[in-house]
Order: sequence, then C-alpha cells, then structure tokens
Amino acid sequence: MNLNEIGNTVLDGRTKGIPHTVPPFALREIAAQRFNLLREDMPLPLMVLRRSALDHNAAAFGDYLTAHDLSLAPHGKTSMAPQLFDEQLAHGAWGITAATVQQMLVMHHFGVRRVVMANQLLGRAAVRAVVATINADPGFSYFCYVDSVAQLANMVRHLADAPPARPINLLIEVGVMGGRTGLRHATEAQALAQAILAADPAHVRFAGIAAFEGVVPGGETAAVDAFAASVVAIAAALPAALYNGLDEFLLTGGGSTHFDVIASRFKGLSLPLPVRVLLRSGCYVTHDHGSYKAAQDTARADPERPWKGTLRPALELWSYVQSCPEPGLALLTMGKRDAPYDAGLPTPFLRYRPGTGWLDCGSATVFALNDQHAYVRLGDGADWQVGDMIGCGISHPCTAFDKWRFLAVVDDDYAVIDGVLTCF
Repeated sequence: MNLNEIGNTVLDGRTKGIPHTVPPFALREIAAQRFNLLREDMPLPLMVLRRSALDHNAAAFGDYLTAHDLSLAPHGKTSMAPQLFDEQLAHGAWGITAATVQQMLVMHHFGVRRVVMANQLLGRAAVRAVVATINADPGFSYFCYVDSVAQLANMVRHLADAPPARPINLLIEVGVMGGRTGLRHATEAQALAQAILAADPAHVRFAGIAAFEGVVPGGETAAVDAFAASVVAIAAALPAALYNGLDEFLLTGGGSTHFDVIASRFKGLSLPLPVRVLLRSGCYVTHDHGSYKAAQDTARADPERPWKGTLRPALELWSYVQSCPEPGLALLTMGKRDAPYDAGLPTPFLRYRPGTGWLDCGSATVFALNDQHAYVRLGDGADWQVGDMIGCGISHPCTAFDKWRFLAVVDDDYAVIDGVLTCF
C-alpha cells in the first residue's frame, strides 16, 4: 500500500492535537518532533493510540484466525485510517470491509485490492462509481450485498447503461426479524437466487452469503447461534446453479462481539466447493474500555464460547481538569466533539499531575457531556485539581475515530512515535 500521500500530509496548529508553537511539519516527521503527552507538549484534548496494545491485538486476533482456519476482512469504517488498513493487511487480512461507496473509494485509492461493501449498492451515482473503479483497475475485487429482487433490479437497470468490465460480486444478505437489512425468509432467498441467475452474467454474479449478527434483537449468545444456524441453512439450500464458475463460496459474518459464535456455526457449512468463512470484525484492532470489553469478558467467562483471547484497549482520550466548581464535581476539557457517547460515556482511569507524576485516579464517573465539556462525579477521596491530566477509556471505537482527523501513536511512556490520519 502506498502511504506516501499520508506521510507527506503537513500538520500545523490548525490540526486538533498539534501544538501551535512548532513550525508546520509532515506527518512522517512527527517522531522527530520528540513530543511527549505527559510533558504537556501537545494541546488537550487528544486521542492517542497505544502502540503496544495495537501490536498485541494484531497478534492475539491473528492467532485466533489461524487456529480456526478463518479469513478476515476487518470493517474499515471503524477507523477509516489507511495506515491501520495497511497493518491489518500486513498481518494477513484477506481484504477490508466498507459500508459505503465513498469508503470503498478511499480504500481503493490507498491500494486495498479486495473490498467487501457490507451494504446494498443502490442508485445511479453509486453504481457508476463502482463500475468506474472496476473498469480502471483489473486487479480490484469488489463485493456488495443484495437482499431483494427490487434492489437487484435497481442495480441491473443502472448497469445496463454503464456495464462493468467484470461482473459485480453479489453476496445475498440474510437478516433477522426486527433487525436491519437482509432478507427474512428462505423463500425470499430462493426468489433472489433465481433473479440473480436470470440477470446478465457479464454484469453481476453470485459470490456467497452475508449476515451481521449484531442486529439480532437482545444479542444473547443463544439467539445469535440460532440466527447463524438459519444463515447456514439458507446457504445450504441455494440452487447449485449459482455455484457455476465459482472457485469458492464466501460465507461472511462476525462483528466484534460474537464473531466466535458465528465462526463456529459457519464452519459447519458443507458444499461441493470450498467455503471461505470470512469475519468482518473491525473493533478488535483497538478494542475499548466499554462495550467491547464487556463483550469480551462475557465470552471469556462462558465455557461454550471458543474465544478465550485477551484484547487490550488501545484508544485513550486525554484532557485536563479545567474546573472544580463545587464539591464532588469536576469538568474536563473534552466533550461530544472529542469522545464517543452512543454506547457509553468515557471512563476515567489514569491521572497525571504535571510536576508531580502519576496519581490514583480515584472513584470518578463521567455522567454527562456537552460539546466541549465532560461532567465528572468524584467519589470520596478523589482529590482532583485543576490542571490534572486525565486519561479516559472510551466505548465504541467506530464513533471515536470519526471525531479525529489526527491521532497520536504513543509508546508506553507517552512519547509520540507516530501519527494516524483518518479519511471520513
């Protein structure tokens, strides 16, 4: 992957997290600036990525994939950071997953050779963008979801006016009652299969089945397992004519909470051609201190769950205590512009006082966010002071990265050794 464009990006004080007092510099030169977070070299708030946790997570998840003969196309919407895509591909990822055509275009621009768009392709502009990308690059493979005859008809109509040089790979999406997209019944899958067979094979071709267990109501392991079993049953019942010309059948699912349940059930599909079980877990790369930590703890405590690995939170959001206006209350210099809040509020877990050093964080809970302020309820014995630096864990990486154009990569001493840029 050619990342020169990113490395050459010039950063200056207009970039959130970069000090105004240094001359503009290229991202590739950031280590040479010798910034250190704890020395107050950089303005806060600042989202950082801990390098040791990133490396640990890559190794831990890679070991799991190898042990269970699984493939991975991590969901790129989590970070939209080509530098992280590059690392994921270097660690063996089969491809990268996108949610939109715009995300796919970013991925292709930076050299990703396989993109699974885990969504429906719809509309003239989107179809033409995909076709143009396929036609311009013979080595690019693109997959998208289809979940109805109506959606397929919309694609086919637009493809007739702008034919692709190679057919678009279709993954029939299976959903769940009360869930999101995806067909609900086996009869719908059969009807859609016949519509695919009737379509122009130069324009579209069947490639496999897709699902996302994260939309199963309740999210309990038993319900996820039952959903996975229904996906396998639908896949097994598809007409054999769909397999003509296929080298392998792609069976994809697996977010970042029940990927092991999905993988275990999907591995049971037996067909007269090779089946590639492709996970799309995106949040493993950074993990978190909130919803994904809770999901991992649940999996590790369940003797029936295959996942027994340990992922480490790599994302930390640092800010200052800016005010202690009344007993038991502190305000931090971060808010909704900086922190995710859709799946839980940030969790204070580190405290550093410049000139003094590390201090116990004490009992502290973020209970509300404004655009630029975080409200913290302090427990007994939490002696926070104005100017203390507070490190918070976050919940839900997907809505953390999108708040930041630049994230500092730090070592365990909080020296800035690299930087990551996002492309939302």
